[in-house]
Amino acid sequence: MSKAFHSSNHPSRETLRSFTATQSGRKREQPVNQSPPLNLNTDTWSWWARFWHAPVRAERLALVRVMFAFALLTDQLFQYLPNLEYFFGSTGVAPAGVNDGYLLRSWRWPILIFYTDNMTVIGGTFAAWVAATVMMLLGWRTRLAVFLVWFGTMCFTTRNPNLKNGGDDTLQLALFLLLISPCGAALSLDYLRRKRKALRGLTHTTGVRPLPDSLARPTIMPWAVRLFQLQLCVIYCSTGIAKLRGHTWWYGTSVHNVLNDVTMSRWSYAQVPLPFWVTAPLTYATLFFEVFFPLLVLFRVTRKWALWGGILFHLGIYATIEVGWFSFYSIAMYGVWMSDEWWDRFTSRRQPTAKTQQVTKPAV
Repeated sequence: MSKAFHSSNHPSRETLRSFTATQSGRKREQPVNQSPPLNLNTDTWSWWARFWHAPVRAERLALVRVMFAFALLTDQLFQYLPNLEYFFGSTGVAPAGVNDGYLLRSWRWPILIFYTDNMTVIGGTFAAWVAATVMMLLGWRTRLAVFLVWFGTMCFTTRNPNLKNGGDDTLQLALFLLLISPCGAALSLDYLRRKRKALRGLTHTTGVRPLPDSLARPTIMPWAVRLFQLQLCVIYCSTGIAKLRGHTWWYGTSVHNVLNDVTMSRWSYAQVPLPFWVTAPLTYATLFFEVFFPLLVLFRVTRKWALWGGILFHLGIYATIEVGWFSFYSIAMYGVWMSDEWWDRFTSRRQPTAKTQQVTKPAV
C-alpha cells in the first residue's frame, strides 16, 4: 500500500523532465510582461510622436555622411593640399605661435596638441585626415572614421582661424551629429559586411538565401534625421532674422553691395554688371527664403520647391561669392530630406522581386 500510495501521488522522473521541458518551452513561447508592438499608424499617436519615433530609412542619414565626406575630400584636395605650406608652414601666413594668444583666450583646445609648423608633421597629419575622410566616404569602420575626421577637422581649422567661414562651422557641427548617430547603417561597407555575414549564417542553417527585412530595408530611429532637419531650419531662420537688423537688407541693396566687394565677389562689377533691378529682388528673395524656410519645409506642397530653391541658392552663392566650400557643406545637409517613399522606389527598381512591406509612414 505504501508503494502504491507513493507511485500514485508523486510523479516519476520522466514525468518531471517532460513537465519541466514543457513549462520552459511555454516560457520561451510566451514571455512574461511582453508589451505588444506599438502601432504608430493609429489615431492615438500624434504627429509629434510619429515625428520622433516612427522609423525612417537609414539611407537618409547615410546619404548625409556620403555627401559631407565627398565635399570635405574635394575641399582637402583642391583647397588645402595646393596651399598646405602657405596655410600652415613657417613661411606662410600662420607660422607656429602667431595665433596662440587668441586661440588660448577662446579655449580652442586643439592648439594644445596641433601647434607645429613643421611640414613633415603637418603633411603626415594631413594624409591621415584625408585617409579618414575616405574611410568615412566608404563607410568602413564608420564610427571610428567619423571621429578621426571630426578630430582632424577641428585641428586644421583651429590651427589657422583666418581660414574659417560659415562652411567650416557647418561641417564641424554636422560631423559631431554624425559621430553620435548610426550613419553607417546603410550605403557603407559596414552594412555590406553585416549583410554578407547574415546571409552566410542563413545559408548554413536553411540552405537558402532569403534577405532579412532589416537588411533589405534598413531603418533607424529618426532622432538623428530630425536633428539635422531642425538644425538646417535653425541655421536659415536665425541667419535671416539676423539680417533683418541690417538696413541694407531692408533697402534691397545687400546683394548689390556684396557683388561689388572685391574681397568677396568672384567677379568684378565691370565683368558682370548686374543692374539694381536684378539684385534688389534677389536681396528680398534671400531674406524671405531664410526667414520662412522652417514653414516652407513643414508642408509637403511647398517643401519640394523650398529644397530645390535652396540648392539653386547655394550654387548661386558659390558661383558669385568667395566663401570656400560653404555651399557644398550646406547642400550636404539636404540629404535628410530624401523621403522614405523615394528610397522605397529607388530600391524597388534595383530589386524588382523584393517583398513589399507595410511600414509606418513617418511624419516628415
